[in-house]
Amino acid sequence: MRTAGLAYMAMFVVVLTAFLQGGAAETASTTSTAAAAGVSDRPTAQAPRDEAAVPVPLPIDLEEVPSPTPPALPSPAPRIASPASPDLATPAEPARDDDRRNRRRRSPNRYPGAIPTPTDWEPPEGPVRIALQAGHWRADEAPGELSGLRDNGTSWRGTKEWEANLAIAERAGTMLEDMGYEVDILPAVVPPGYRAHLFIAIHADGSNDPAATGYRVAAPRRDATGRASRIAALLEESYGEATGIRRLPTVTRRMQNYYAFNFRRYEHALHPMTIGVILETGFLTSARDREVILSDPDRAARGIVEAVRAFDVTPPPVVAARGG
Repeated sequence: MRTAGLAYMAMFVVVLTAFLQGGAAETASTTSTAAAAGVSDRPTAQAPRDEAAVPVPLPIDLEEVPSPTPPALPSPAPRIASPASPDLATPAEPARDDDRRNRRRRSPNRYPGAIPTPTDWEPPEGPVRIALQAGHWRADEAPGELSGLRDNGTSWRGTKEWEANLAIAERAGTMLEDMGYEVDILPAVVPPGYRAHLFIAIHADGSNDPAATGYRVAAPRRDATGRASRIAALLEESYGEATGIRRLPTVTRRMQNYYAFNFRRYEHALHPMTIGVILETGFLTSARDREVILSDPDRAARGIVEAVRAFDVTPPPVVAARGG
């Protein structure tokens, strides 16, 4: 029994030895093939990986992917300025979008010095001067700051608004000159800082509704003279009596903020101490109103002149008797 066991053990050793020799030969063959192909079977050396490193994300288009609460960025180290190195001062914080919009909305004040008040008002030197502006007349000459005037104004069957306004202004000017007033007939563009005792802008309304009718008068929303409301009230009364056109009880914001009144924003505007009002004489698109403002402009002119005469700032000048 013992002899048989030794024999079996010897056979097992022989088989195991043969098996191991075969595996070694196969490994040698594989290594030889890889070497012939120029490929190493050893693992390629890799750089050590920093486990604490944070991967950099790809750029994100914030217009397409809005982020209401963007992640906070680390604050930069403070930079201390010194007289020797003023360039090291911390740069100013970039302006936000709402700050830029606010700056665009805020127009610079073009008027030099302090804005005068009603207590500062004094009449201009010289004879009483009345300015009558024919609205939209020569508007094509408007400078860049008033470019919106160039294609503006109403019309009726080929008659443009400025033609009606100019006819009324010229008739009123002639009547006033006969009384001894100095009169300027102004176009749409007011001379910069224009100074006079009184300025009246003459316009006409228009509407798609042919039944729309009426006139209206407005003083500036911000009146540095404190006297425009008085002439506006006089003009409301005298114009209605002279023309028979009904008065509209409301005025528009555009009338109250008329560009010629806005000396803060526009160079081509009245001097703040020039008393100014705007008159919408009626609707050029109304058959009833056209009976006055187109067919009988003298009636409209008389309504303007009577208000000028009644205003305590512009009483009729004393006209010297003419020798025969």
